[in-house]
Parts: sequence; structure tokens; C-alpha cells
Amino acid sequence: MIKKRLPKPILYILCAGIATLIDIGLLFIFTEFFKIMYLFSATLSYTSGIAVNYGLNRKITFKNKSRKIFKQFMLFVFVSLVGLIFTLLFIALFVEILNIWYIFAKLMTIALVFIWSYNANNKLTFKIFN
Repeated sequence: MIKKRLPKPILYILCAGIATLIDIGLLFIFTEFFKIMYLFSATLSYTSGIAVNYGLNRKITFKNKSRKIFKQFMLFVFVSLVGLIFTLLFIALFVEILNIWYIFAKLMTIALVFIWSYNANNKLTFKIFN
């Protein structure tokens, strides 16, 4: 089975990749079609990806069977919200100061936020509630 052969960081990237596709797709839709300012769109789209990312990583990456799902999810949300703060700061920096297109700015922030979220979730979220 593929889950047993791939290392955790790779599985985390795959799960986060699915959530990121949802995130970026919603960012584009909210900004371009609903004309919501890109920072608000980024907030809405990011939070939409949190639930998808949690569910996939809980099941696939960390194979976690804790019954404390609510507490675990709240810690995951906390880690994600810290990631959102990093995301918004970097996107604003890239767009407002460096004049980079908001979608490209979002893509650039993904690698930076990945380092935070993987380490925090690996060492906290899915370790504490295992």
C-alpha cells in the first residue's frame, strides 16, 4: 500500500497539495468572480483548506486514531491560523511592496508556511493526541 512506503513529509505534501489546490482555486474565484479583496479572499480560501488538510493528514499521513478529535482539530486549527498569519504577511509583502501578482505571491508563501505547519503538526497536533 502506498501509505506504508512513502515517508511522512511526502504524504504531508500530497495531502497539503490537495488542500492547497482547493485554497488557490477558491482564492481565485473569490477574488476574480466575487471581487473580494485578495487578503480577505486569501483568508476565506485558507480556512476552507484547513478541514480538508486535517482530515487527509489525520487519516493518511499520521494514521491517527485519537478519540479526542475536537481537541486535536482545535490544535490543528491553531497551527493553521499561525500559518495563515504568516501567509497574509508574506502575500501582503510580495504584492504591496514587491508588486508580485497575488496568485504567484500565494505560491511563494506555500513553501515557507509548509515548514512551519509540518513541524508543528508532526511534533504537536498528532503527537499530543495520539
